[in-house]
Amino acid sequence: MANWGPISFDFYSFGSLVGVIFTFYNAQLFLTVKEKSRATYLLGMGTLSLGFFHLAYMINFSFLGPAAAYMRWLVIPSALIGAAYLASFFLSYPEDTYPRFRKYLFISMMAVVAVFTVSFAYISLGAGRTYFFSGHYWDFPLAKFYKLYSLAVLVYFAIFAIVGIVQIIKTTKELRFVLAIILFSFLLITIVPGILNAQSRDGAIERGLFQTITDLLLVVGLFIAIVVYINNTKDKTTILSRIIGISLATFLLVIQLVAYVSIQQTEVSFDRIYFQQARSAVIDEDSRKKVSFFFTYDLNSREGKSLKDPENTTLSPKEYVPEFWNSWLYEEIISISDGESLRDRLDPILAKMPADSKGYVSEIKSAVDTGGVNTSSGLVTYLNSLKRKILYTRNKWKEISPNEVKTKGKALFSLQSGPMSSFHSTAVSIIDSSLPEETIWNKVNILLSPMTYTGERNYRGKILFAENAPDFHFFISYFIVDKKENKVYEIGFPYLDYRDFQHQSSLPWMYGVVAIAAIVILGFRLFFLRALIRPIEQIIEGLTEVNSGNLEHRLVINVEDDIGFMARSFNRMVRSIQAARKKLQQYAEQLESKVQERTKELENTLKEVQALKHQQDGDYFLTSLLLQPFSANHADHDNVQVDFLLEQKKKFTFRQHSKEIGGDLNIANQIFLNGKSYTVFLNADAMGKSMQGAGGALVLGSVFESIITRTQLSNEARRTYPERWIKNTFIELHKVFEGFDGSMLVSLVLGLIDNESGLLYFINAEHPWIVLYRDGIASFMENELMFRKLGTSGVAGDIYIRTFQLEPGDVVIAGSDGRDDLLISHTAEGKRVINEDERLFLKVVERGQGDLEKIYDELQKIGSLTDDLSLLRVSFVEEREKARIEKEKLKEIQSLLGKAKQASDSQDLQEAVAYLEEANSLEANIPEIKKKFIQLYLKLKDYGKAKSLARDYSELKPMDTEIMYVTAFCARKVADLKTAVDFGERVRLRDPQHVKNLINLGQTYLAEKNYVRAEIILTAAVVLDPENPSLARLLDHIRKKQSKNEPVA
Repeated sequence: MANWGPISFDFYSFGSLVGVIFTFYNAQLFLTVKEKSRATYLLGMGTLSLGFFHLAYMINFSFLGPAAAYMRWLVIPSALIGAAYLASFFLSYPEDTYPRFRKYLFISMMAVVAVFTVSFAYISLGAGRTYFFSGHYWDFPLAKFYKLYSLAVLVYFAIFAIVGIVQIIKTTKELRFVLAIILFSFLLITIVPGILNAQSRDGAIERGLFQTITDLLLVVGLFIAIVVYINNTKDKTTILSRIIGISLATFLLVIQLVAYVSIQQTEVSFDRIYFQQARSAVIDEDSRKKVSFFFTYDLNSREGKSLKDPENTTLSPKEYVPEFWNSWLYEEIISISDGESLRDRLDPILAKMPADSKGYVSEIKSAVDTGGVNTSSGLVTYLNSLKRKILYTRNKWKEISPNEVKTKGKALFSLQSGPMSSFHSTAVSIIDSSLPEETIWNKVNILLSPMTYTGERNYRGKILFAENAPDFHFFISYFIVDKKENKVYEIGFPYLDYRDFQHQSSLPWMYGVVAIAAIVILGFRLFFLRALIRPIEQIIEGLTEVNSGNLEHRLVINVEDDIGFMARSFNRMVRSIQAARKKLQQYAEQLESKVQERTKELENTLKEVQALKHQQDGDYFLTSLLLQPFSANHADHDNVQVDFLLEQKKKFTFRQHSKEIGGDLNIANQIFLNGKSYTVFLNADAMGKSMQGAGGALVLGSVFESIITRTQLSNEARRTYPERWIKNTFIELHKVFEGFDGSMLVSLVLGLIDNESGLLYFINAEHPWIVLYRDGIASFMENELMFRKLGTSGVAGDIYIRTFQLEPGDVVIAGSDGRDDLLISHTAEGKRVINEDERLFLKVVERGQGDLEKIYDELQKIGSLTDDLSLLRVSFVEEREKARIEKEKLKEIQSLLGKAKQASDSQDLQEAVAYLEEANSLEANIPEIKKKFIQLYLKLKDYGKAKSLARDYSELKPMDTEIMYVTAFCARKVADLKTAVDFGERVRLRDPQHVKNLINLGQTYLAEKNYVRAEIILTAAVVLDPENPSLARLLDHIRKKQSKNEPVA
């Protein structure tokens, strides 16, 4: 020690030195970066503050004198300053988002640091000194200030943590993980050591363990933060600095762990040596001259005395009587063998213990009685596990003043079960007593005296001083139990012997870590100077020359390693660039002639393309001329008006003729069926673009026009009902397109309108739904898919027709899918946004008031067309004069209808018929009268008259499908099989699930001896009504008839 004076190193000095080296290196790494960003500067200053924090601790641990406490003046501000710089760093990285807020926050935090530092310096000047044996360092006895300071540190750490979390949330996804890692690293460096420091000061964990964990966390945490930041910052850093940082961190981590184990072993060796000296002092009086004090305590007389007093101090055995007893108790427990009855041996031992050791006695009894401990070795293990808890509780008790024992003191002892619960209950009984508060404090403090085993080191001496430069005398001691004499000895030695021993053990490690740091930081630079640094500098110099245009520059290759390979590759690259530049210069010189040649080639190609386009436009023009006749509107009835709107996507010009071509088609015409006038219309969309679609439209138009012409010219074709005409037309069109094997498909709406009644018959093959515009409101006339496109396999199955009764003023609009496929906008990536809302067209019809031109304008406002657009508008006018019934005649008719109802209700059917015939003579075309007639004749089973009237009624009200069924039923009853078949098939086309109609129609075909058709119809009825027994009998009858008519082989 003489050579080093007041300096005495120990493991804590060594651990702090590790932190100082690593923090200072990383601080200089950041602060010496050229053209560094604000974030790099702030991170460097934050790391530098951590370095000063560990430097202050290292000096404090290394000096024996009370003046070392002044290092707290550096510890107090450095932690807060580091947190302030870290908060500013997180506000600056990756971008300085809130510069004004960052500035004011930093100023505010530094102002608080200044206040704390000045206040602490002022208070500590007259505070005296205290020494902590747990860490072997001097400090100021300012517990209340340190609590306030701990709160401030916690707030500062919380500030930089909150700022970091906010930045993580606001930053981009790419840097979010980077910021999270850096924040986690600094939280690991700051918060975890702060918590462990408080626990080690209170004795909850061993101080050496705290120092080791703190240093490991510092090196690991700072290393992770530095590596992550360097790999993601835009500031210029060198490869060598990264190599040195990684190597230094690795070496420091290894040497820290090895040193901890080694120095702990020297502590064990020291205790063995001095314990043997203590035993020698008990036996040999000459050996007592070497000890500092020699105390003895007689357990029988319960008196202690000093055989050798310590110099310059007032230590006496009376101060440690509980510890004498505790040490004796520990040795007695060890002497009990595991085979003996633990409780029987313990009872006489525990009975000897004084009242001051009641806590240990109660705890031991509780452990044995509950069955948790059964052997002496188990009890020893149990007591060893309580040592830290008892020490922690005693340190906490010492922070409580005597006037707080009833409040804070009692709250400290709250355990009611488990380990330490008996200690707590004993302490509570003392606190609840009527003793003075000062006495209670002393008794609880004695109760918590440690139980040291033989050979365990104790620290003795006054540790709290009122003066700033006290005359201190510290000792270490060991207890020795003499069972024969029933005495306990305590032999003390100078504390400086222990520090000298630690100094000699730690000094090589201090030299070693400094040497390793110097080798890594300085030696690596020299080692890599020629192997790495200079070759890289030469490559950078070469890149600079090439960037400036000097392609003659070449790198000198000294060593054939990776760098040499890079240099050789660089030279090869420069030669390639030089050769390419020469070729480029040659190309530039020959550019004019090559441009002329290429221009001529392009002109020839353009002429060929123009010729091909001219030929293609000719094909387009011819096709458009062929399509033109089919798009004519031949609907000319007064009651039904048809309008077209057609815009094909493909437009072209051929010999000054501007035309368009596509697959959309509108057709309208007039036909007569069974003497009645109908308007037929078709709106279709042939699949495919331009020529392909036009081909489909041309085929469709040709076939459909031939069907219209055949209907107009052939009497046989005109003698059919509208339902059957639509069905036959649809099947004929489908079979034509089916022959194209799926390569040509067409969606369409095909409709017939009764020009007099306004009844609409239609069929939809996967075409957009028909829109009804009535009273200013647009709605769809359909709600489900009827059939697939023409040309699709399986379309011509059970075909049915839909009907709808138009009212005067109604408008029906059919259109292709071009009405829905509108280009609304483009996304940020340039992708097209196409309308997918089919109900948008309803709003367009309403805004356009059912007018095609206005509808087209509204569509253009929404977006641009992406497909062919065809719209077909049908309006029902009904302008003819309707027969008006005079009021008097109307009253008389209503009176006759009332009398007919009364007669019918009284079952006087003939009288009811008479009244109806009289009403019919007044006005023959009133549907209600005919319907009453039908009902009466059905009751009278006069099927002939019922059939005749039902047929007339169907002419007046063709929408009434049920009366059509009655017509078919009555016709079968009177053997008018043709009428029965016609009306039955019409009903079936309208309502394929009308079971009664299917049964009647099947019976009609059976009467015609058309057994095949009858079986088909009745089989469909069985599917709908499988529980009907008459259907099964009919089918059996038909199959028997068929089997009789089969030819014999």
